[in-house]
Amino acid sequence: MLFSARFNRRFVRLVSLLCLLLISGCSSEAGPNESEVSGMIQLDGEPLPEGTITFVSADNSTHSAQGKIEQGEYLVNVPIGNKRVEIHASRWTGKPYEKYGIKETEQYLPAIYNEQSQLTADIKADQSLQLDFELKSDSQPSGE
Repeated sequence: MLFSARFNRRFVRLVSLLCLLLISGCSSEAGPNESEVSGMIQLDGEPLPEGTITFVSADNSTHSAQGKIEQGEYLVNVPIGNKRVEIHASRWTGKPYEKYGIKETEQYLPAIYNEQSQLTADIKADQSLQLDFELKSDSQPSGE
């Protein structure tokens, strides 16, 4: 019985220590190969109410980094290198999904800002970068 109680206390301490180590590793600061990127995203001269911004490696050498857009503002820790920038924003269509009984959403930004993005960024080490994007709701891909 005594052995069991000691083992349980040691086990609880070990699990607690591991949890603390994991939590301390989850920091919002940029890592050694990342830079903090922030900015304002406007659609037709107004702050984009909400959405996401994603920085995708142009040469697949690093992972993607994504952040939330709120009232046009965003803040993301992005790996250094050349990036393709994708901006997504959805809204309710008012139509319900037949199968699920929930309202359908649609991407309302032009494809040149997301699936066919022509936006780019060159992220350098050890810098805080301000990148603002002015989007137009009637924009079309080049050549159309």
